[in-house]
Parts: sequence; structure tokens; C-alpha cells
Amino acid sequence: MTKNEKKNKIAKVVRLLKKQYPEAICSLEYEGSGYKLLVMGRLSAQCTDERVNIVCRELFKKFPSAKSLADAEIEKIEEIIKPCGLYKMKAQNIKDSAYLLHYKYNDVVPCDMDTLLTFPGVGRKIANLLLGDLYKMPAIVADTHCMRICGRLGMYKNGEKNPLKTEKIMSELVAPSEQSDLCHRLVLFGREFCTAKSPKCSECPLKIICKDEIEIKKLGIERLDECLDTVWRVFSAFEVPIFPPEGAVTYKERIEKTRIDKDITFYGALHNDKVIGVLGIYENNHIGYFYIDKEYHGLGIARDLFTLLKKEHKGSITVNAMPYGVPVYTHLGFLPTEGEKNVDGIIFTPMRYEK
Repeated sequence: MTKNEKKNKIAKVVRLLKKQYPEAICSLEYEGSGYKLLVMGRLSAQCTDERVNIVCRELFKKFPSAKSLADAEIEKIEEIIKPCGLYKMKAQNIKDSAYLLHYKYNDVVPCDMDTLLTFPGVGRKIANLLLGDLYKMPAIVADTHCMRICGRLGMYKNGEKNPLKTEKIMSELVAPSEQSDLCHRLVLFGREFCTAKSPKCSECPLKIICKDEIEIKKLGIERLDECLDTVWRVFSAFEVPIFPPEGAVTYKERIEKTRIDKDITFYGALHNDKVIGVLGIYENNHIGYFYIDKEYHGLGIARDLFTLLKKEHKGSITVNAMPYGVPVYTHLGFLPTEGEKNVDGIIFTPMRYEK
């Protein structure tokens, strides 16, 4: 994908995840407090947000302010945060950070990256979390969910585990106003659907745009029956608005003749090996059947199918386009050769594509 294609794709991801998760809620229950988010962000390293939330209920009950934590005995902090792992280093980090926050910055979390990185234990991931949540600034929190999901979506090589590289790439692809909220939604999405192991692809709200989900390939006659049955199932569902009764009968007969003669090649769009789009061309370079499942409209599948088809066929390509298909073929570069025709109750426009 080009950079612009990636931008368009991630914009669709943003829209779909907004629909799935209307509220982009931070998983850390920091209650709007910069002090609490600073501490919780550090404790979340190699620890689940759920556990951090539980531990911090006791921690903040005992140390409700940055000053109280800064002045606390290190052993008492260690005892409380031990379930979060790496507790000795984390305890020292959050005590020192609380000291800076209170005694140097008057309990106000700084709003610039360079200053935040001077806090003990604060890296770019935590700094971006603070900037995005507290100040609504553009910020990519390159946690494990973000790195895994954006790799699977094709924004960079799948399996990338470099947070800085992920942050740099995604900050150039995601609209600034959407960055912080998208990262929160990716956490929710990563837990519910796009898990590290055994992702729920069949139920996934992003399945129609995941780069690995839709395959465009030549099907030939190997899956001829499946393609024809799918075409008839789709078109017969719209029998009344598309055809008068006699036209529907004629169309069914044409499908059966194709099945017997096997003089057609199909190019298919496959999702989890299910045909979700077909483009069939006869031996005389005439397109016979073309459809895209309505769930997958707007993803450029028509263009991908036609691009593959025309690579393998020389000369002009013709089609009898029904009214609803004329705009699609026009977009693909076809031009009408005559006005509308009515044959056996089927209205169509002859069109031609010249290479």
C-alpha cells in the first residue's frame, strides 16, 4: 500500500472502531488526575491494567497526593504495589516521580514530551498517554495492542515490536485529532477481538478491511458451481426490482447454460475462503457476471478484480451493463457503445473497455 492508501485505510478503521466503541475510555481508572495517571502508567509496565486498577485503589487511599507518595517510606510503597511486578524499581520510580511532580512542578504534570521523559521510569509510551489524555494532544501510545493490530492491518510489517518505529509511522498516518482516542479503542478492540492468540476474525468489525482477509485470485472453472450459485442467490434476492418475471427466468437459463458449457473464467474476491465477489469473463472477452457482496462495498474490490482480469486478456472487453452496474463499469473505464436495450425483459447498456 502507498502512504495515502494506508491513511485512507486507517481512517476507515477509526470510523469503524468509533461505531464499535463510542466512548474512547482509558483502561486505567485515573479519575482525571494527572498524578494518578503518571503513577498508574508506570505500574502498568508488564502488568495488566485491571491489576493496576485494583492495586491503585489501596495505593491512592493511603497516598492520595503526590506529596504523600513522595514523602512515603519506600518499603510501604513496595508492599502495596508488589502484585504489579518489578515492584522495587517501580516503587522507587513512582516515589521519585511524585517528588518531581510536587516539589518541582507544583503538582501539575508537564505538557511537553522532553520534560516528561525526565521523570523516572517514564518513556515515550507513558508520556504519550499523559499528553493525549490530560491535554488532548496528538499522541500515539505504542503499546502491545497498537503494535500488533496496526501490523496486522498492514500499516507496517506484521510482527513489528519497535514502539518508537510504530509511533513514528502511525503518527504520520492517523489524523492528529484521532490519535489518542484511537489508541484507547485499539486496546478495547485488541482484548475483545484482535487478541494475540486465536483472534476472533469471523466476528471482527474490521474484517472487511483487514489486509490479510480479502484475497483476489483467478478461480477458473475449479469453483465454477460455487460462483454461479452465489451469483444466482444474490441476484434472485432482488428479482423484482431488477427483472420482470420473464427476465428472471431467462437469466436463470443463462446461468445453467454457463454451468454446462463451462466457457467462462471467474476472478474472485475471497474472505476466509468464501466467495464475496466475482467477475466472470467468457472466451470472447465478454463479461458475463459481476457482483460484490453488499457488506464489502466501497473497498476497491471491483477495481482489484478488473485489474487482475485485464492482465490476462488482450484486446477490448465488452459487457452488457444493467442500470445499477453502469456507474461501476464507467468508473472502471468502460464506455457505452449504444443506448439502452431491452432483451427478454432485461434492460442493459452495451459497454466496451479498450486497452
